[in-house]
Amino acid sequence: MSEANKGFDPIKLIREARDGGMDAWAKLMLRLTSSHEYQRVQGAISKPTLLAVALYRKAAESAMSEVLANLNMPSREEVLSLSTRLTHIEMAIDDLGAGLEQLRRAVGVARPQRTSSRDRDAGSETRPSSAQEA
Repeated sequence: MSEANKGFDPIKLIREARDGGMDAWAKLMLRLTSSHEYQRVQGAISKPTLLAVALYRKAAESAMSEVLANLNMPSREEVLSLSTRLTHIEMAIDDLGAGLEQLRRAVGVARPQRTSSRDRDAGSETRPSSAQEA
């Protein structure tokens, strides 16, 4: 009797039934979603929805721009425009700095050492003013 019970595994049967059902369902859905008719119906359903979302987005953007204008805050477009302008300015400054470095190397002039603000302030106190002494 114990040998007969070992051959019967209900969990295994349930798993096989589940796997077979999932495989059949996957094949059916793949066949359905790849059909031309299904794609036409999906397109017909999607177009009005996408149009409604676009209209809502446009209305929300115009309302938000009015609110931001009333609060004297920049809109997204203004911030992006400012960011673009600052990026261009930064690139131009970098290009000018690189050009100056090339000129300094070509001329052979050593780069002047920068002094800290403390050194400059201390130096101005110890130097006599030329207008009073002259």
